Amino acid sequence: MKPKQRWAILGSLLFATLLAGYLIDDEPLPDKKPRQRGAVTGSAGIPDNAVQRDAVAAKNLAAMPLSLPLSPAADSGAEAGQGIDPFRAKSWYVAPPPPPPAKPTAPPLPFQYLGKLNEDGEIRVFLNHQGKHLIARTGDIINDTYRVDEIAAGRMSFLYLPLKEIQVLAIGAEK
Repeated sequence: MKPKQRWAILGSLLFATLLAGYLIDDEPLPDKKPRQRGAVTGSAGIPDNAVQRDAVAAKNLAAMPLSLPLSPAADSGAEAGQGIDPFRAKSWYVAPPPPPPAKPTAPPLPFQYLGKLNEDGEIRVFLNHQGKHLIARTGDIINDTYRVDEIAAGRMSFLYLPLKEIQVLAIGAEK
């Protein structure tokens, strides 16, 4: 095909498109009484009631707002005035659950060993606690927090009462 023929065909198609656009009536159809069955309108050969039905359907469709379902992430962005970003990065990464909280432990022993006394088979231990001197023996409860469980073999065992945890204080060699 020669270029002149190609341009002639394209020009005639453009002219036909413009002519068809000009001839189409954009005004709504006036309400008319329905014609008898089988009657036709104009040169198109379409029954009048079908034309009216299509016009009403087109009006109703044009009056309906377009609402698309949005994802929760896009919906929150739309509320913030940002709109929907079709090019946003998507990730399938799911963060692992946080580790369980650490088990609580007893604080370090607040006692300092000062000395001990073995009298009549009962061992008493002299301690320094927050600047105060204490004399402790097995079964004593100190500040409603520590209980002396055992004094033997160069060590003193305390039970931390809130957590029921045993702690040991070295008190020197057994004599």
